[in-house]
Amino acid sequence: MTRVAALTDRLVYLMDCEQRCAEGVLYSLTSHGYRVIGLTTSTFFPMRFSWHLDTWLRSPALNESFEKYFDFLKGLPEKGVIVPSGDLSVKFLSRYATRLEAEGFLLNVPAQDSLDTLFDKYSCNRACAAMGIPVARTFSITEIEQDPAIIDSLRWPVVVKPTALAGGNYRKVGARSGLASAIGEIRQAVEKESVRLNESGVVVQEWVDSGMEDNWSCEVYYNRAGQLVDSVTIKRVRTSLSKQGTPTSRMYCGVLEPEARLVKRTEELLSAYKWRGFAHVEYIYSRQDDEFYLTEVNPRLPGYAYLLSASGHEHGWFYAADLSGETFHVNGKSRGVTYFETLRYPGDITDGVINSLRGNLDFGSLIASYVRAFRSRDQVVVDHFNAKDLGLTLGLVLTNIKSFFDKSVSYIKRRIRRHGVVRKA
Repeated sequence: MTRVAALTDRLVYLMDCEQRCAEGVLYSLTSHGYRVIGLTTSTFFPMRFSWHLDTWLRSPALNESFEKYFDFLKGLPEKGVIVPSGDLSVKFLSRYATRLEAEGFLLNVPAQDSLDTLFDKYSCNRACAAMGIPVARTFSITEIEQDPAIIDSLRWPVVVKPTALAGGNYRKVGARSGLASAIGEIRQAVEKESVRLNESGVVVQEWVDSGMEDNWSCEVYYNRAGQLVDSVTIKRVRTSLSKQGTPTSRMYCGVLEPEARLVKRTEELLSAYKWRGFAHVEYIYSRQDDEFYLTEVNPRLPGYAYLLSASGHEHGWFYAADLSGETFHVNGKSRGVTYFETLRYPGDITDGVINSLRGNLDFGSLIASYVRAFRSRDQVVVDHFNAKDLGLTLGLVLTNIKSFFDKSVSYIKRRIRRHGVVRKA
């Protein structure tokens, strides 16, 4: 499994190294002299093909048992910096921080009480409202069950969504008649065994009328002393879409664009809760109100972490350098960078074809955005293409092929089970 000999004793473990955000910081870390070991439950993943990865280790599934994962880390022969990837990995590190540090690991994550408040969409909404940060009206299912009159006060449409799950898990409901079934669907989603440790509830939130380009985020890194080290704001140009054509928060195309209001509100909120480490804070802009509404705080790198690394916002390196006592300088761009999630499946191109066939997207405008970007003076970041790590790009292509093949076989098997034979198209 070893790819290259270690150049330094400075060791970084990347949790969930099969995830996009981990891929986005790998080259940044190794280019600054860190030796990176990936931890994963998978055996076939893009980073495995990177010549910048020192080695990878098969880990237990974090969503099955925090204690087993701790025992796995405790048994590693070398200790070093641990970089979280997914939300659950941050939750684990926060709860086990004292024990992990006693074993010799270095980590920088929010304290458990701060994390529990701001990562949960309901309690985060209440915290923001108390501080005067604009948020959409939001109610827990318990509140609605105790006071049915709340439903009469809602401004429709609304969204029903989990309080602690990522990935566009929500249902948009246009009228009261569809509310009960939407709540039932989301309840089933949060009660699955695979997400049990996320400890997610369900909320009903008034819909903020917006389009794809009204989704924004503020990416920040807070050092171990609780100081804001770096921030950058990003505007979506194109996102993934639900089957109904509703935009999600997953960015397929975006640009760095300064927005001081987002930085101010993000810093105000996170500093009040003595934040540590990464934060990916999402906002929706309402053209009707000319207002940004904070929707959620994610305690991790964004899926498009490669955009941050490529534009000088090397939050993965800042994290490791901060914990290692290394001096580092922040010099990231604030504009003039365009991002495309081109080489992934699903991704900008593959979903673009599907959404254009559904009538939810003009494919010509998608192609035009590429032409404009490459003709402009902007830096263009394609996820994931790095001329200095073509192994990772190759691994991504191979993973895409495998994923497409696996989905095709699964589809054929379902058709056979359902109908006995595969129907002709």
